[in-house]
Amino acid sequence: MRIVFLGGGEISVPSLKRLIDDGHEILAVVCQPDKPNARGNKIEMLPVKKFAISKNIPVLQFTKIREDGVLPLKELNPDLMVVVAYGQILSQEVIDLPKFGTINVHASLLPKYRGSSPIISAVLNGEETTGVTIMRIAKEVDSGNIFLKGETKILENETAGELSERLAELGANLLSKVVVEIENGTAKEEQQNHSQATFTKMIRKEDGLIDFLKTAKEIKNQVRAFNPAPVAYIERNGEKIKVYEVEVVLADETISSGEIISSNNKEGIVVKCKKDAVKILKLQAPGGKAMDWKSYLNGRKF
Repeated sequence: MRIVFLGGGEISVPSLKRLIDDGHEILAVVCQPDKPNARGNKIEMLPVKKFAISKNIPVLQFTKIREDGVLPLKELNPDLMVVVAYGQILSQEVIDLPKFGTINVHASLLPKYRGSSPIISAVLNGEETTGVTIMRIAKEVDSGNIFLKGETKILENETAGELSERLAELGANLLSKVVVEIENGTAKEEQQNHSQATFTKMIRKEDGLIDFLKTAKEIKNQVRAFNPAPVAYIERNGEKIKVYEVEVVLADETISSGEIISSNNKEGIVVKCKKDAVKILKLQAPGGKAMDWKSYLNGRKF
């Protein structure tokens, strides 16, 4: 198959690699324009671009694919376009360019968790299972027909980053099967039940602020969901303290939410929540490095 691949972050790389390993011809990789890093002093390439360059695959970058991408993609004359976490909404004109249309690898069990943050949202909401859906792209976001789904359990202490790595491999395996079926004319499509659709929002850094009026379990889910990025945090004495890992511990329910129960080398850093408490296991002071609670308390107070 002659394929154009649209991707971005680490989650898209295993799917691209699998298509190459399966012997498909990758005409080009399309990704977002390069951007400065967090400090603004260095231009960084997306992981999928780095991988494409290492495989000598042409890379195309469009500020607005629906405007400046139509002609270049049409000239490539692909059989199929594959999208994995690309980050731009495609116009119907772009979607319809390939002979077999455009398909998407989406990290949820559609129609649940449509939108831009399915992995973070699943962990944040305390879901026990999630998965990957291979679907045909339609005009409405994540509403297209489903080719194949794969399900997996979310582990108790698994972060969104760790889950993302597993889903990336699951997605690559599912994609491999679907592309062969499309090529052979044996692929089956099933309409989504749109009445069961749920939607995720764009995640902002501010969403990581920990509110101790929530239960300890909710806060643990939040910390897991925002690890490795954008990272949950506490605002205390004008400082932003990042929190990477916590555990739920029992606490006297007469203690007020947000009260520091302990902050010492024997009992650790424990903060009361609406229900139970959290023991902060890994955290990061402003300008410092992420460290375990013992190392943190050796040089700082909490």
